[in-house]
Parts: sequence; structure tokens; C-alpha cells
Amino acid sequence: MSTNNPQVVNVAVVDDSERDRERLVTLLKDYEARTGTTFIIREFGDGAELLENYQTDLDLILLDIQMGGVDGMRTAAAVRRVDTSVIIIFVTKTAQYATHGYAVQAQNYILKPVTPFAFESELERSLGQLRRREKNSILVGSRLAPRRVDLSEILYVESQKHKITVHTLTEAIQFTGTLKEYEDALTQHNFYRSNSGYLVNLQHLTAIDSEECVMSNGDQLKISRARKKGLLEALTNYIGGRLR
Repeated sequence: MSTNNPQVVNVAVVDDSERDRERLVTLLKDYEARTGTTFIIREFGDGAELLENYQTDLDLILLDIQMGGVDGMRTAAAVRRVDTSVIIIFVTKTAQYATHGYAVQAQNYILKPVTPFAFESELERSLGQLRRREKNSILVGSRLAPRRVDLSEILYVESQKHKITVHTLTEAIQFTGTLKEYEDALTQHNFYRSNSGYLVNLQHLTAIDSEECVMSNGDQLKISRARKKGLLEALTNYIGGRLR
């Protein structure tokens, strides 16, 4: 999502009904005309179409639940395996199915037929959430298959022989790259380079034991002598900032 003003938002409209897709696109364009928000809209006729060559630059998915083939719930579950940041709003004829949205971290649901008031209420909530979330996620992985990951889920970034491994709360994502490019982007988000091979998230640093960082998952990472003082200062400032 663009950090400039006015807001630029990438939206996927996923519904096997062309008429229902047109309704959502019309509502988006109406809002765009009135507010100056720019929507880059992509339409998909079903869940499988969205998932094929899924793009992690999406900010918002308006997702029908009851579709032939891959339904909305299975589509959302597949999206969440590669993209934890995108906002998902179910658009459905009945709330019965949408109530299970917590399992895929769906923000909410809108009932069909979609009214302008209900649509705009959810849209504005989403836009506010996107503004608050600016710069709180990054793309990781190969250039051909990037994945969006929330910064709060990253424990540390490791570099070995031109290979980068992003260690998250649930997995390790490995690809070719340099630690320097991530250091420039993440230092402002309370990450610190503890030695030539590690960039640690201070949020998940639980202790400094002699010459090692102890992370929240139990991993122990070496601290270089030259960087220990700076790491202690960064950790003190981080803790102090959270306590204020």
C-alpha cells in the first residue's frame, strides 16, 4: 500500500457472480470519486482464480463464501498460509458461514445484497486499519514468489553464505539475499544487528546471556563483542519506550 496521501489500496473482488462483482466495484468507484482514495481493483471469478499466481501486494480482499469449486473459507485459509497481513472481508448471503471467519482472521462480513451504508462502514474501518499498519509488514522470499509477513511475527533474520533465513513464530523462510538490505529497512522497527549473521527483533529478545541473545523461541544467537554495547543500549531504549 502506498504511504502517500491520498491512499492507494490494492483490492481483490472475488465472487462467482458477475453481477455481485459489478456491485462491489461500483461501490468502490463511488467511494473513490467522493474521497480521493485510489483503488487498484482486480476481479476474480472464484477462489482458484485468486490463488493462482497470488500476489502479496493486496491490501484488501472482498471474498464471497459460497462459490463453486474452491469456496471462500478454503480460499481464505490458503491466502493466510502466504499472507498474514491482507484484510479479508467476507461478502455473503447468510451470516451462518461468516461467523467462522475468526479461523482465518477475517475482519468482518457484509451481507448480500450489499447496501452502501454497510459497505462504506466496513471499508472505512479497513482503510483505517491499513493506515495504522503502514510499514508494519515486509515482503520476504524470492523475487518470483514473495510473501508478506508481519514484523511482529519475525524473531530474527539470519544470513549464511548469501542465503537469508527469516525465522518467524511458525516457520523459517529461506531465500537468496543479503542481510544489509533488511538491516536498512528493519532498524527503524526495533531490529538490531547483533553480529555479522543476525538481525534480531528486540520484541522477541528475552535475555542477554553473556555473549548470546536468548530469543523467545529459545534460540541462542551469538553477539559480537563490538556490537554488544549498542545492543544493550537499543534494548534499554526499546523497553523504556514501551513503558512510557
